Amino acid sequence: MNYFDEYLKATSELIKINSVESKSIDGKPFGIGVDDCLRKALSIAQNLGFKTYYGGGYYGWAEIGNGEELLGILGHLDTVPFGNDWDIPALSGEIIDDYLCGRGVLDDKGPIMATLFATKQLVDNGFIPNKRIRIIFGCDEESGWLCIDKYCELEEIPTIAFTPDGDFPVINCEKGVAYFSVHMKKPSYLLSINGGERANMVMDKAVCVVNNEMAKTLQSYQNTDKNVSIDGNAITAYGKSAHGSSPQIGDNAFWKILKLFSNYDRNAKSLADIICNTDGSGYNIKCEDEISGKLTINVGTITSDSEGITFSLDIRHPLCITREQLFEKLTETFANGTVEYGFFHNPLYIAPDHPLCTSLLEAYESVTGEKLQPITIGGGTYARALPTAVAFGPIFPNQESTIHQKNERAKVTDLKKMYDIYIKAIELLAK
Repeated sequence: MNYFDEYLKATSELIKINSVESKSIDGKPFGIGVDDCLRKALSIAQNLGFKTYYGGGYYGWAEIGNGEELLGILGHLDTVPFGNDWDIPALSGEIIDDYLCGRGVLDDKGPIMATLFATKQLVDNGFIPNKRIRIIFGCDEESGWLCIDKYCELEEIPTIAFTPDGDFPVINCEKGVAYFSVHMKKPSYLLSINGGERANMVMDKAVCVVNNEMAKTLQSYQNTDKNVSIDGNAITAYGKSAHGSSPQIGDNAFWKILKLFSNYDRNAKSLADIICNTDGSGYNIKCEDEISGKLTINVGTITSDSEGITFSLDIRHPLCITREQLFEKLTETFANGTVEYGFFHNPLYIAPDHPLCTSLLEAYESVTGEKLQPITIGGGTYARALPTAVAFGPIFPNQESTIHQKNERAKVTDLKKMYDIYIKAIELLAK
């Protein structure tokens, strides 16, 4: 039996549910939409014959098979906000020109559902696992990981695990993730500024309002950037969103406003020199090592109040520098402001010759014919929440990724290849 078509249908149903985290209500810790999506996923799994469990709205799981050991597959059902200017509805869930479209098709509804149906197909075709296979659905991956923290507190920890929430061929090293907030004095001409939605998204829009004096000054400015509009006292800049772990492929809207003000304000020029880069060079934190690669940094949000401005930093750092060292260097760089700690995850590293890595590489090679080596990413996945876990797919080498961007979509042929790889991977790990 082949369940790929049923998989596409089920994924479409989940995409149509808005699972951006919202206000906790009626025992639903991450909002109504996330809870609806979790209950729908568990219902699909139960109808497929899995034993299911609803973890109070924080998480859920679907399990099949027997054995003392537990193979875990962790994914998440919550998504980042939609952003601006989609050409297709963000909750489409439709196949358009051979692409399955909508927020979550790649991150992470599509991949986690692929592992569910891949497991079902294996079992129905006669495969008898010697481990229990548990697909774990998280609900707070994009906002704070309270879901997986709750799971690890209350549930059985898998012996080995993977999360379909990264890249192929297999990710054995994840950089550390460190968020910081920087508070600075607001220039007198700036009345307000607001931009971005999450620290881990490149800011695709920023809007500010200036006083009359600055507005008059800007009347004579020769604006050559079509993505910056000046309308009286209001300035709007548009960029391109991207995942916070790959800010270099985005286009930060806040940078555009800073560079505009740099023509008239020495302090804005100094701030632009610090933050208008993605490698940390302006912040004095640029670094790299052989195993985990280069540091990246993203300015994800900017807000203001009567006292000043606050912007969030998302730093993906290699093994050679610690969160504490980053804090010290940032405090020196922003000596005229205040730096505060935020969300963080320590780095992950699993040796390339570990059986978990070699089995997943074998599964990848068996479907694609490509013999590749493990890789390092800046993204933070559920893998680092468990003792022995890695990220495995769904993005293929050299494939354009629309994760955290507008018009998120995936080729049906790529989803089929991913699906077949997960079938082989689960077979190898569970036998």
